[in-house]
Formats: sequence, C-alpha cells, structure tokens
Amino acid sequence: MSDDPVMIERWIAMAGVHRRIEARIEQDLRRQIGLGSREFRALSVLRRGSWADKGPLHLGELAVAVGLSPSATSRLVARLEVQDLITLHTSAVDRRSVEIELTGAAHATVLAGTSVLHRAVTDAVRQMDAEGAVDEYLLRYLHGEPHDTGTPG
Repeated sequence: MSDDPVMIERWIAMAGVHRRIEARIEQDLRRQIGLGSREFRALSVLRRGSWADKGPLHLGELAVAVGLSPSATSRLVARLEVQDLITLHTSAVDRRSVEIELTGAAHATVLAGTSVLHRAVTDAVRQMDAEGAVDEYLLRYLHGEPHDTGTPG
C-alpha cells in the first residue's frame, strides 16, 4: 500500500471545502426559503421521484435517498408536513407503508431553493478563491473545468 501525501492533502482540503459550502448552503436556504439543507434535499428527492413517474415515495425510500436513519427521517417528514409541503397517506398496495407526496407549495419551494443553492455554491467557491483557501487543482475541479491527471492520455 502506498502513502500518497498529495492525495491525502487534497482529500483533507476537499473535506474543508465541502464543510464551507454546506455551511453556506444551510445559511442561505434557511434565510431565503425557511428550510435547512436536509429538508430541501428531501423535497428535491421527492420531486425527482414524481418527475420520473415513480409515484409517491415511501418513508424508507426517502430515508435511504436522503441518508438519514428512519427515526430522523420521520422527524424530518413531520416538520415538512406541519409546513404543508408534503402529504402522507397509507399505501394502497401495502397498508403498513406510508407514502409521501409533495404539495403545490413544495414544488414552488424547490424551484426557489434551486436558485438559492446555485448562488450559495457559486458564492462560496468565489469567496474561497479570493481568500486563496483552495489549491488550483481543487479550484478547477469545483468550477467544473477539465483537469490534467498527470498521466499520459
């Protein structure tokens, strides 16, 4: 096994960049649409499912897609239901299962949140670039530019 200090440094740098971007996203989403990043991610997952004509998602499917435990997902779903962003109903196929659907307000919230998300990421990367907080390789990656892997093509 090899010890690649450059790769380790880039991994540590990427983790730091991720934390800064996530913090900016959380702050901007809360301020502008009144939801945290987990709630927004859940609505986005539910919206993608409805666009793909998969029908309503079940609680367990949402937990896996959002990366939360079933109990944390239940709490998240309860918060979204109180805000009238989702509706819950018993599955016609499996009466033990709960299906989740977006309300009209949720669709509008996801649209608004998508622009907030885009601006938050762009602004966070721009700020880190101005501070010199990100190495050139990682910065090119964050901007979606092609990179030189150092290996012959």
